[in-house]
Amino acid sequence: MEEITIKVPAPFSGVSDLGFTARYPGQEAYSAAPDVPLLIEGPAQPMQRLMGHLRMLRAREDGAYSWTDPVMLSDEVVVMAFRDRSLERGSGLENRAEASREYIQNAVRPVVFPFLQDCASVAGLRLAELIEIRVQGSRQQIADLHLRLEQIVQPNGQDVLWSF
Repeated sequence: MEEITIKVPAPFSGVSDLGFTARYPGQEAYSAAPDVPLLIEGPAQPMQRLMGHLRMLRAREDGAYSWTDPVMLSDEVVVMAFRDRSLERGSGLENRAEASREYIQNAVRPVVFPFLQDCASVAGLRLAELIEIRVQGSRQQIADLHLRLEQIVQPNGQDVLWSF
């Protein structure tokens, strides 16, 4: 599989110049799922507020995936990663069936969706009403989507990162 990037330019309510990019590295077919890094960029003040909310995602330990600790590279850039944990379940038949379902879900669902869902439901961040998602392969544009908030998560969070 070739490298794919997914850009979400302005997902948070109240700040139009803060967005993120998920980068799926190229990998061999049927290999273990690598961590998917997210590069989050925006103005310094909302990024400082966002950093505290992103730490809340790290505390989420249950389920088929987790988030690495967010690392602030500069006042305007934070990096963290999505980590597939679906195959870490026990060995019972029921656990294996659930792990297989979760593995498939993690493999086919773009990481931007659990990130946005967790930002709203775990970290309490208010998302924009319309979210743009651009999927880019190494050589060509793959998709350009505009999704209403309710297509991604319900209910929305309450905390706004920045307002004038």
